[in-house]
Amino acid sequence: MTQVKMDRRAFLAGSAMAAVSAVGLASCAPSAKSAKTKEASAEVQRVSLDPQAESVDVVVVGAGISGLAACVQAAENGQSVIVLEKGGAAGGNGMGTEGIFAVGSTLQKEQGIEISASEIVHTELSESQWRSSGALWYDLVSKSADNFEWLQKQGVQFSGVVDNYHVGLYNTMHWWKDNAGAVGYVPPMQAAAEANGVEFRFNSPATQLIEEDGKIVGVVVDGKDGEYQIQAKAVILASGGIGANPEYLKETGWTQEKVDEMMIVCSPNVAGDGYRMASEMGAKSFLSDAAIQSFQGVTAFGSDETVPYNSPLNGGNGLVALGPALWVDQDANRFCDESIAVVYNMAANACACLGNKENYAIFDQAFVNGLGLDEHDQAILDKATAGDYPESVFSANSIEELGSHFGLDTAQLAQSVARYNELASAGFDADLGKDASFLAPIQTPPFYIAKIVNNIVVVDGGITTNIRCEALDEDLNPIPGLYAVGLDGAMLWRNVYTQNMPGTAVGNQVNTGRNAANAARDYIASL
Repeated sequence: MTQVKMDRRAFLAGSAMAAVSAVGLASCAPSAKSAKTKEASAEVQRVSLDPQAESVDVVVVGAGISGLAACVQAAENGQSVIVLEKGGAAGGNGMGTEGIFAVGSTLQKEQGIEISASEIVHTELSESQWRSSGALWYDLVSKSADNFEWLQKQGVQFSGVVDNYHVGLYNTMHWWKDNAGAVGYVPPMQAAAEANGVEFRFNSPATQLIEEDGKIVGVVVDGKDGEYQIQAKAVILASGGIGANPEYLKETGWTQEKVDEMMIVCSPNVAGDGYRMASEMGAKSFLSDAAIQSFQGVTAFGSDETVPYNSPLNGGNGLVALGPALWVDQDANRFCDESIAVVYNMAANACACLGNKENYAIFDQAFVNGLGLDEHDQAILDKATAGDYPESVFSANSIEELGSHFGLDTAQLAQSVARYNELASAGFDADLGKDASFLAPIQTPPFYIAKIVNNIVVVDGGITTNIRCEALDEDLNPIPGLYAVGLDGAMLWRNVYTQNMPGTAVGNQVNTGRNAANAARDYIASL
């Protein structure tokens, strides 16, 4: 029998790519204040611009990775800038990022790393089944070295390590100092912005866009001393996407049941504020094509609050993502190569599970023994298998009892387990092609069944944009004066976050932030 032992550190080799792009703060609940449905948003009364409102060239909504890049670039372009941040400090989900993508950087050249832009673009497009835009990917790749040098100029600090993030296809990952955006990126970028005259207003969420004659001309702000307006020639939405908004998550394809049971790992401020405000102005939704960065979890074990949320029992690996477990659907049929999250793409398991009504992991005591659980996690498992979490985890001495507990077809489940054991004994997965190193028979009682739920990290995309990061209407025409960057307007991926090019999510956040600021400069000059 093959034993695969994973500890917290080992998890990094399997699925921490998600951390590059978004994770950063503790597990959180969505903000009820911001969780408005599109139907409710459609009823919002338009407001007129107050002629006495303070005036600025550019308002940036959000002070995360993309918002900081946008405000620094806009200030360098000579624009006056106000940043409205819903939270009490800059950073958001970007605090937990670990580095950025680049091709042709000085660090790569010093280390003899040579990669062509065409390699990256062609590989990424082929991996996405040609659904993504080569123009957008080339824009990111061709500007990435300049973005790296620009960040260094702003004072952003790097560790000097460039690698493939353990499992990526290319050595494109440039690690922040201390491997944390909270150290290497956020403080120096905020300092650079303030040195260039950018004003940050914290605990000051933008609540509504102001439109006149088809153009965005300002925002309404829920300030510390009440509501007020800011007149702006351009507004850049960088609010972090919709990851903590259950209503908007349903628009990505999740059923109500799956949304209700999922765990959310993100900043509570990532509640779709930018998406809502843009929708109110007629922006076209991208949510049905958005790429979901998610790994699987087991509710009983919750979400590990230590970056990158990698307890063996929280779904990062261990009970559900690690290969030797057997996965079955609501019909008790096996439906995927269970190792794909570890071997190929951490986000792939979410895609595999999306079409099923229910998903379960089946494993045995030998599997648990091989996890090397610490005392804390073992105590959680003991409590769960003692019956404290009957809707999440159940243990029994027969496979039939497992199936009966969750109302599955017991005969079919027994057959699925028997077939899986046959494949494991042969050392060859003739059904779904899982690597033999991840095949282990389920034969040592007690047996376990865990209901698989999704642990949402972030959602890439929400507002449809073009290469200039202009928000587009239903006819794909730009809405003058409105831009969406980072997770608010990510367009590089469609449905599947491929994760093959390490650091590209953060790379996209910086690149779109700068693109939007430069596009806003040109737009303002034309007014």
